[in-house]
Amino acid sequence: MHGIRIMLLDEIKLPVQKRSQQRLEKVVEMAITILEKQGLENCTIPEVSFQSDVPKAHIYQYFPTINHLYILLIKRYLDDLQRFMGFKSKAYKMWNTQDITRDLILQVVLFYNSNKAASILILGGPITVDGFNLQEIVIEKIAQDILKVLASKDVPLVFSKPEEMLYLIEIVFALMKHSFYKYQYITSDIQRESIDLCHIYLRSKGHLID
Repeated sequence: MHGIRIMLLDEIKLPVQKRSQQRLEKVVEMAITILEKQGLENCTIPEVSFQSDVPKAHIYQYFPTINHLYILLIKRYLDDLQRFMGFKSKAYKMWNTQDITRDLILQVVLFYNSNKAASILILGGPITVDGFNLQEIVIEKIAQDILKVLASKDVPLVFSKPEEMLYLIEIVFALMKHSFYKYQYITSDIQRESIDLCHIYLRSKGHLID
């Protein structure tokens, strides 16, 4: 999976001069605002240009199409999500598995419900094949991080089949996508279902979760 190239990212020409970087960030912030207030269908490069007062010619230098702008946003949000989740929390070493999984899910829910544009592009997506591939790469990384967290507990939980964690995350992610599709946010019911599902799934695989 990690050998897959994200073509749209490769095609983006990020500026090196400070003034141009500031202009790019203005474009990115305006795209987020349009996504959140007007929706995906109204977020176009001409509209971003009009509302940000950045000429279209400048935007096209960085982003040949709106999908190039989207993939940059998706990458940033997925990077933010990984940082947002407290994988390195020293407290996890002393927590039981149920509390860790509950806390991680609560963090994911908080992240998406606090970032509408991220929900639109990721939970409402994938927008493009590259967006899907990037999403899957990050899911793999999150699965690896969770496995490390559980294995480093004072009472370790080690998976003989690491792919089980990947499958579990995919299932939870599907639930969250459904909630966004139906309600435009992750509901408290889906949050509880996701937590319960994690514990049921882990037990069904023979893991003695504390």
